[in-house]
Amino acid sequence: MTDSDAGVRFQVQPEFHAVPLGLGVDEDAFAEQMRQFALDYWGGREELEDLRGLTRAMYSAQAETLVAGGAVYNALGIFPIGGTADGSEPPERISRASLTVSVRDLDNPDPRLTAAGIAESLDKGPAGGEVQLISLPAGPAVVHLAGSRAVWELEDGGEHEQYFVRIEVWLPFPGEDRVLLLCLSTPDVQDLYRYQAILADIADTVAFGESDAESDAAPAPATTVPSPLASY
Repeated sequence: MTDSDAGVRFQVQPEFHAVPLGLGVDEDAFAEQMRQFALDYWGGREELEDLRGLTRAMYSAQAETLVAGGAVYNALGIFPIGGTADGSEPPERISRASLTVSVRDLDNPDPRLTAAGIAESLDKGPAGGEVQLISLPAGPAVVHLAGSRAVWELEDGGEHEQYFVRIEVWLPFPGEDRVLLLCLSTPDVQDLYRYQAILADIADTVAFGESDAESDAAPAPATTVPSPLASY
């Protein structure tokens, strides 16, 4: 069970690996956290130092943006597809997704009215996609599913395009003017149904308020990320 100072708890699958956000630590401690993250991700081979440096810079800049938007948790999910549980057959491929949990201020006179207002705003918003009101153990919520397309210009004058799918769960705090946003994004659009189920399982674990007892909390997910080069 992952706790945050924002007064919310949730549990993620072990395939998610927390990316440092720098919350509650000074600049030097954050730099060390990010150095260790990049080392865990790429491994310690000397020829990969440039990639480790790029990873540190990229995720550090991303963390600053995420925290400014209210993020309290960020993680990279690495999911093997196919293969066998005992490892006798390797996975056919690796699917990846990012998970961000954030808290945003929002006038919240009543969770049900707030959820209905969020659903209407998303339905009429520019992002498009599908919107549905749902009920979670923690209260009324909204699911928003949308796709997006990113295009990069290449040095040879061509373009590279990538499609992403984004699944959001908006969950108003009970009795507070805040809303919790769970956002899962992946370029592996063929795995949409898998990730819908994964995010649904996480949303079902959300609990507001302080933990009553440490024994109620499950172990936090591991922070070591398997090297992506291990599959090659």
